[in-house]
This record gives sequence, C-alpha cells and structure tokens, in this order.
Amino acid sequence: MGERELGCRGIADLYGIFIPRMMNEIEVFAWCRERLHVLCPGLTSELIDELSLGWRVVRLDKREHLAEAGRIHKEAFLVAQGLVRAYYPDVEGDVTVNFIAEGDFATHYTSLEAPRPSHFAFQALEPTVAIAFSYEYVYQLSQRRCEMERLLRVLLEHEYTRLMAHTECLLMRNAEERYRLFVSTFGDLMPRISVSDLSSYLGVSRQNLTLIRKRLLDE
Repeated sequence: MGERELGCRGIADLYGIFIPRMMNEIEVFAWCRERLHVLCPGLTSELIDELSLGWRVVRLDKREHLAEAGRIHKEAFLVAQGLVRAYYPDVEGDVTVNFIAEGDFATHYTSLEAPRPSHFAFQALEPTVAIAFSYEYVYQLSQRRCEMERLLRVLLEHEYTRLMAHTECLLMRNAEERYRLFVSTFGDLMPRISVSDLSSYLGVSRQNLTLIRKRLLDE
C-alpha cells in the first residue's frame, strides 16, 4: 500500500460525504518504515528500528504550526497524512515557498548543520499527522551508523532539486506558465490549496491568478 493510499483512507458519513480517517500510532509507524525504505532502499530494517527510537507522532489541526520562523528548529517532520506549507513572514504578507504532502519532509535542512534560528515556518493546511525526527538523535545515530549519511544525502539532494526547479520556474517562466506547470506536476494538490497560498507560491497576485484560471477554463 502506497503512502497516498494509506494516508487518504476514510469513511463516509450519513450524508455520503467522505471523511478521512486519521491513522493511529501503529499505522503511522508502519507507514513511516515503508516510506523510508522507498526513499532510501539501502537502509536496513535494523537501522530503521534504531532510528524509530527517536520518533514521535505529531497531530495538528488546520493552520497549526509544526515550527515557527525565528526559532531554532529541533525536529524534522515526515508528513504521513495531511498537507503542510513552508513560508517566510514578510512585511507585505507571508510568502509560501513549498507545499509538503504525504511522503515528504517538512524541515529546514540547514538546521541539521548547526542549531540556529530558521527563517521559515511550517504550517498545517489541513488536519495533519506527522512523524517528528529529533535532529539531535539523528546526528548521534549518524556518528555511530555511517549508513545514515546515505539517507541524509538523499533528502538533501531531493530538496536541492526541488528548490532549483522552483527558483528557475520563478525566474524563467511567466505567470501563466508557472500555473500550468504547477497543475501538470501537482494537480492532485489543487483542491487542497487556497488561492491565496497558491498565488504566493507562484509569485503572482491573487487577482492575476484568478484571471488566469478563468481564462484557461474558458479555453
């Protein structure tokens, strides 16, 4: 069972409306083990068992923060269920820089290097369940187990690739091209993201984004 399948199971209420069922702790731990094997197939079950000793399950309501800007982030969060946005506060309004769905990490990776305040905040956009990884525990484990470096390298490469792709998109594409690319790449997230958050991520005004969406629907 894939992470999206497990994360989206639910029940229908008396009116036939689909209500996602939040995973219990056993399901979250089982899902996390499976996800780590997918991210880094070379990890042994023994190492994941040892890594799991530093896990804790975090449950958040909509708009609740996993970590806030201006503070030292001491944990990374693997999203098992729900959706998180990364943003930085600005005098003209928050600027969204990433959306983290099931199967990805919500973290400021520079926090792995040294404990210093982060410029970024991580906020749940819907009820969310995540596994928290203590940076201190991960660091201590990496000193004993060299295999941990492989996982850290995979995560850093993934984040670097994502960051470069988004930066190039903002620099090289116009507003409509950015929107089209987002829809083609992350279309399944569209119903879960507000126009305000999406316009901030794409670097366009809310009004301009509304006009683009209307024009494309009329095509």
